[in-house]
Amino acid sequence: MVRKQPASPKYQLIKDYVLSQIENKEISQDDRIPSESEFVKMLDVSSITVRKALTDLVNEGVIYRVRGKGSFVANQNAAADKTTSNLIAFIISGLELHDSSYLRIMKGIQSFLSNNDCRLVIEFVENNFEQERELVLQLIQSEIRGLLVYSSDPDAAKGYLDEVRRKKIPIVMLDRFPSGYPVNYVACNNHDGAYEAVEYLIGQGHRRIGFAAYDFHLSPEIERYDGYRSAMSNASLPLDDAWLCLKKELDYQKLAEQIRVGDITALFCANDKRALEALERLTAEGIQIPEQLSLMGFDDFEGSKFAKVSLSTVQQHFDVLGFEAAKLLFEICEASSRGYKKIILPTDLVIRETVVPPKECP
Repeated sequence: MVRKQPASPKYQLIKDYVLSQIENKEISQDDRIPSESEFVKMLDVSSITVRKALTDLVNEGVIYRVRGKGSFVANQNAAADKTTSNLIAFIISGLELHDSSYLRIMKGIQSFLSNNDCRLVIEFVENNFEQERELVLQLIQSEIRGLLVYSSDPDAAKGYLDEVRRKKIPIVMLDRFPSGYPVNYVACNNHDGAYEAVEYLIGQGHRRIGFAAYDFHLSPEIERYDGYRSAMSNASLPLDDAWLCLKKELDYQKLAEQIRVGDITALFCANDKRALEALERLTAEGIQIPEQLSLMGFDDFEGSKFAKVSLSTVQQHFDVLGFEAAKLLFEICEASSRGYKKIILPTDLVIRETVVPPKECP
């Protein structure tokens, strides 16, 4: 009986291809290797398989990456001397390319790692948790030094976080975290930032203030909702369920009618995405902002100040978020940080054109 040898994993085909090209002197130091999309077409493999192979090759010192240009053959003598991985992976799930906040996070991460002899590999997952999970499980099989994760579904991530913990791979989550699960994370002060925003609206004379969520299952939005409730409660103002918009799809016709009859005079939105959408949709419904409705966001996206009515919002500092997350991960890698750390960063209130006192105020 002839026993079949198990097939090599697909990512090994890519690694073998690159290694054979180097060995046969078809490519040499600083030569560019095929891109991810070129490998996908050439070897009929998935993008995730290519990323796994290229990550391994970076870890092994065979290639290096240049952001925006591609992957290149490294100095092979230096690769032979390589003993410790200096590779940090940043996984972003749910990427929205029009928003520069992600770029600012990456800039913050890179500014720390570049001064600490670490390389950054950025992996994008377009709002698909299964791909996120598969990518994390592949990365922890390599010689990765640590992981930074911006997850699309932190509660679902508990499964792969268990495996990361078993592998003893340092990990830091950014912006959002799973409920009831110990993990290192860095986020802004969502509760107090929301509190300050709603307190400002109250100070302007607003008493009937609504709240609009975007992804209410995420911890930042829950914390911002709690900040909204705290500000209303501490001002002895009523909390009416009719003022809450907690679903992904918002009924703008119904909201516009509430505004016309004066049931809501201000709306605090859990993020700028929702606030900018509300600005567009309510304007289309004939609502004048800020004359009929004061509008407040959270995040201070780059486009918020350039909206048709410049958006008042709570600013979080995305570059600092990235820097502090990389710093915490490095401390964990160097064993200079023990236990689970939760780093909370300050926010700033930014008042622009979408907030004015309600009409009934003198």
